[in-house]
Amino acid sequence: MELTYTLLSLLLVLVLGYLMGSFPNAVIIGKIYGIDIRAYGSHNAGGTNVGRTLGKFPGVLTICLDVLKSYLALLMVFLFLTYTPWLNVLSSYPYLKEILVCLTSLGTAIGHIYPLFAHFKGGKIVAVFTGFILFMCPIDFALCVILFFLVFAKFHRISISSLTAAPSAALLLMVPMILDLTVLPSLSSFNGGLYFTPTCMLHLTYYTFITAMILVTILVIRHLPNIIRIKNHKEPETHFQYSLDDKKKDNK
Repeated sequence: MELTYTLLSLLLVLVLGYLMGSFPNAVIIGKIYGIDIRAYGSHNAGGTNVGRTLGKFPGVLTICLDVLKSYLALLMVFLFLTYTPWLNVLSSYPYLKEILVCLTSLGTAIGHIYPLFAHFKGGKIVAVFTGFILFMCPIDFALCVILFFLVFAKFHRISISSLTAAPSAALLLMVPMILDLTVLPSLSSFNGGLYFTPTCMLHLTYYTFITAMILVTILVIRHLPNIIRIKNHKEPETHFQYSLDDKKKDNK
């Protein structure tokens, strides 16, 4: 029965993550403004396209909501596994809690790219990855936010900032992984991961690092058109300003 419950739990967190990721904040905010955001700009259902099309407030709001849905999905699974006896009926594998949290994030990423509630046309998972890093390793998140804005100040393009900060965040997770493999192998020891209390924390291992690398690979693949434009010096600067009226005029 332990194996059955464990497999069921793995499936359930994937489904939960997928459903959370499927919540199409960009599409909903676009509808509030009377448009389908996927018909404008880069045709991407993400915060950057919302900001370029509808302005700073809806753009920033979309980004924050997408980060929040990613974070909340992980938080719900983590708190459930921490404060209920459910883990006691599962396999005794010591890293199972971390694996379940990581699978939740992978499900959220899939849902964000192929949202059930928006005809399977979603975003590029930058915000989902941000929520994952914020939850798993807040120290990593803080460092890479600084890097993101430094790069943005230099190049004025969110795509370049994202393609710099996201891989950096994933690589920085090697630090807790190395600590786990060397001087801090105990699951009760703090190695840079999530920490609320001594009994409510997450010791990070190579599972988190592998998950981050998978998410970054997906993120880079989703940004291939941006990478080509960057290479050809055709990637436009990112300006969050209301431009819908101009786009309508251009379409006339």
